Amino acid sequence: MSLTYKELTSTPEALTLTTDYIEEQWQAISGFLKDKKKFVFIGSGSSFSLARSFSMITSMHTGHSSIALSAGDILLHAPRYAKVMEGATVICISRSGKTTEMIMAIELIIQYNVHIAAIICANNTPLEKRSEISLNMPWAFDNSVCQTRTIITFYYAMVYILAKQLGERSVLDDLKHIVDNGTDFIKNIEPIAKEIANRPWNHAVVVADAELMGIAEDGALAFKEICQLPSNFYFFLDSRHGPMVLFNEQTLLIAAPGVKNELELNYLSDMRKKGTNVIAFSDTPIDIPDITSVSYGRKLSHVALGLPLIILCQMIAYYKSVNTGTNPDKPTGLDAWISL
Repeated sequence: MSLTYKELTSTPEALTLTTDYIEEQWQAISGFLKDKKKFVFIGSGSSFSLARSFSMITSMHTGHSSIALSAGDILLHAPRYAKVMEGATVICISRSGKTTEMIMAIELIIQYNVHIAAIICANNTPLEKRSEISLNMPWAFDNSVCQTRTIITFYYAMVYILAKQLGERSVLDDLKHIVDNGTDFIKNIEPIAKEIANRPWNHAVVVADAELMGIAEDGALAFKEICQLPSNFYFFLDSRHGPMVLFNEQTLLIAAPGVKNELELNYLSDMRKKGTNVIAFSDTPIDIPDITSVSYGRKLSHVALGLPLIILCQMIAYYKSVNTGTNPDKPTGLDAWISL
């Protein structure tokens, strides 16, 4: 079995360790975040997709100013972002802690009175040394090129920290349920993922809204990296405005409804009428003729739904790589982290 598969299926253990670690570090974390109301989240590749979710979650749940930026964008255009950066709390997301764009971008923005924090899956890194506070979670480090466990752990940590800071007890309860039942959930969806991967599709689309937009975008990226097939992310209804013209019998559409109202359900039905392979992923089952409904099995807050959603995307991408003969651990032309 591949390294990618082993890392993905070991995620529940990583999340348990992450919970304990955040609780141990909580005094330092809460002290750092106190009274901060302007945030910039920075990442590269998968980490940038996560930054987009983290920024959206922060804005929606706190009302604070928040934006996500690519580290490479900052590296090339730092002076143009001076007003965005001035006095901001900058949260840097990096598996390795040594991505070139990230380190160089920080050197350019420190002049703007920023507070630097980092979330990393390694110890003693250049990024940690440049940060006021750093959460280091080496147990979640993915040695395979494509990130699975790392991405899930990053998302979990951010949601956990914000929910704890805001006292969102229901979200914390959802996270605990996901961790406690993570192994069973993976076992339950694995045969479903295999069956979906066996279908005759050659490109994937993931649609989701609100807090899930970044983690869903990374779910789409998993298909590019793990099974090396074209893929895209779109907001739910926004995909009606052009992108859907490319949806057909060769399309796998993974949709994560947030409210299950008439607008969302009609969308799913309309996409199926185009011949698209529609997978509706939600907390509880959705009953629409000829559509594959995959559910977590209990009510979840929308933000927590991102965890089982990304696991499903990664698992399908993994089994598609088995079918296509691609190497999920070392996709052609991609390195584990990019050095300029």
